[in-house]
Amino acid sequence: MTKTTQTGSDVIVIGAGLAGLTAAVHAVQTGATVRLIAQGWGQQIVTPGWISVCDRAKDDVIAELRGYAALHPAHPYALAGDEGMIDCLERFRAITKAIGVPYGACVKAGHNLRLTTLLGAIQTPLLAPASMVSGDLTGVTGEILLVSFTGWRDFYPALAASNLAKQGITARAVLVDAPGAPQAWDLWPVELARRFDDPALRQRVIDQLRPHVQNAAKIGFPAVVGLEQHVEALADCTQQLERPCFEIATLPPSVPGTRLSNRLRRWLLRQRARVQIGHPVVHGIVENRRCVGVDVGALGHTNPFYADQFILATGGLYNGGIQSDESGRLWEPIFDLPVKGPGGTGREKWYHANLLVHRGHAVHRHTGLRVNTRMQPLDADGAPVLDNVYAAGHLLTGFNPLTDGCAEGIALATALKAVQVALALEAQKSY
Repeated sequence: MTKTTQTGSDVIVIGAGLAGLTAAVHAVQTGATVRLIAQGWGQQIVTPGWISVCDRAKDDVIAELRGYAALHPAHPYALAGDEGMIDCLERFRAITKAIGVPYGACVKAGHNLRLTTLLGAIQTPLLAPASMVSGDLTGVTGEILLVSFTGWRDFYPALAASNLAKQGITARAVLVDAPGAPQAWDLWPVELARRFDDPALRQRVIDQLRPHVQNAAKIGFPAVVGLEQHVEALADCTQQLERPCFEIATLPPSVPGTRLSNRLRRWLLRQRARVQIGHPVVHGIVENRRCVGVDVGALGHTNPFYADQFILATGGLYNGGIQSDESGRLWEPIFDLPVKGPGGTGREKWYHANLLVHRGHAVHRHTGLRVNTRMQPLDADGAPVLDNVYAAGHLLTGFNPLTDGCAEGIALATALKAVQVALALEAQKSY
């Protein structure tokens, strides 16, 4: 049965990671009817929540990207276009501000932030949740007070302070009782964040910290300062402690990533988009080089959903968007799209002899879908496999999301480009 005999959507987005969610947002803002379908939440639930665009850039990040794209025309940034990179970042900041999880940048425009991790290492994303931006170590002077909770296993501030000291940054650690739970050993980050939403429980933490503030220039908390009321919770801490307060990314699950996913989902629902999480797309329904619909798993059967355009953002090897077996075979499970791999037979070329390799293993850099500048997956001859299917995010080959420091930037840039092409809006600003 073809799409012409069915009622469907303008766009079906498959996947609820950063690429899928932002693709759905862009499509909704053009006025399209959108349905997002995903087996589960994407990688933002386990990552810090910041946006890495080009972590290695020492100066202007976009200038670095333009140079790199010129030298590597098959890289996803080159395919999406550097102007699309600027556009997608502006759009991302606009929507996150609108939904109440604002993102910020370095005071030095166009440069990467310098943010501490829970181990006291320094990471360099371009954007981060506003709750983290006050922790930027660029040009920092004075002492940083690092806070955690007695007995809590997810953040050891003394270890972070020791490692920051090795990098010339003065930090001091302090432990306080967790809000509402003196025995905090096994508390999940999201549960702690919910407790920070309660002003009375939050006040107990603030009162314990006051004697320790002393000469601290700023105060770093694990990223659990509120879930639904995190902006208000962090502002309350900053006001009462009279120091800039910021959050530090902790072990998964990621509270900043959870905030972002929750708010984007609710925004999509308010705009009358359909959002189905927990429903696996089993396979595509293809007729004459076009996808007319997808079959989605239900209890004991599948349900078909139809659309005009389809954006595939199901992730790479670690997300299920690409699958493999012990023989070294690689495949894309929904449309059976051709997957580029490291080459050879079996898996002998997947990995280097050493586990830790600066540029990462071949299976990470060279596994994925080849696409053209319209984000259409290609066959072995370089022709689009399906006219109305577009791929975005970690599905793509030509970069290593584990080592290149650009995973989120690629998700945002390729998602925007896929929507613009699918809806013929390459030259149109939707917001």
